[in-house]
Amino acid sequence: MAQRQYRNPPIEEAVCEFRFAPGSAWNFTVPGLFYEKIKDFYTGEPRQQNLVAAEFQTSPQPQNSEIRVRQTVNKILFPSANTTRLVGVGPDILSIHILRPYEGWDEFRGRISQALDVYLEVIKPVGVKRTALRYINRIVLPEKQNIDLSQYFTVYPQIPNEIQTRVSGFLNRTDLIYEDLPIQLGLTISDASDPIENPEIIIDLEISQEWTDSFLAPEEALSSLNELKQREGQAFESLITDRTRELFDGD
Repeated sequence: MAQRQYRNPPIEEAVCEFRFAPGSAWNFTVPGLFYEKIKDFYTGEPRQQNLVAAEFQTSPQPQNSEIRVRQTVNKILFPSANTTRLVGVGPDILSIHILRPYEGWDEFRGRISQALDVYLEVIKPVGVKRTALRYINRIVLPEKQNIDLSQYFTVYPQIPNEIQTRVSGFLNRTDLIYEDLPIQLGLTISDASDPIENPEIIIDLEISQEWTDSFLAPEEALSSLNELKQREGQAFESLITDRTRELFDGD
């Protein structure tokens, strides 16, 4: 199922990330050179972001799956004036962020293309090791209690009838590998820990492709996102029902 266009999409944040093959040594002048070429579009105050990422590395052979901790990633984030659009740059990494309101794939892809062109011009990486798209969706439910999640989602906690309880919170994480291409999909569904009024459900989708024994040519990085975006859209639509779509005021 292709992803529909909604007047009020539930996307809280969309992220595109490129990881590049190790190249020339990183130095403190690189962020400044990068910023000079995007400063007219990202006029907010730059800030530093430090991350340590842990992930479950899946494998076609279950016994080879493992938890892997990535090294600390230091990035400089360049935000727009209203801080809803950001570009992050660090050693062998580029990320583009769109916060609510999400105005569609065309705008997002345009910002990705702009930032990627500047990165390739300034840093000149030899190749791409990983491309990824991540969409964090926050869905506000109309009921405040006695919610039947099956009316809104195709995946939800199912508790045996013998356990006479109600769900007060949940978090489910699943990592999947597509059979036709080496593309991974990370799916996290949970309740929001900080709902404003009504209950809120978070659907966090991260779809990625890695090149372990080689790398993708830098000029092919942007076009590689088309397949990821299509599959992300299909995955999201498969997780929700028509009743949920009505909440987004779909066309």
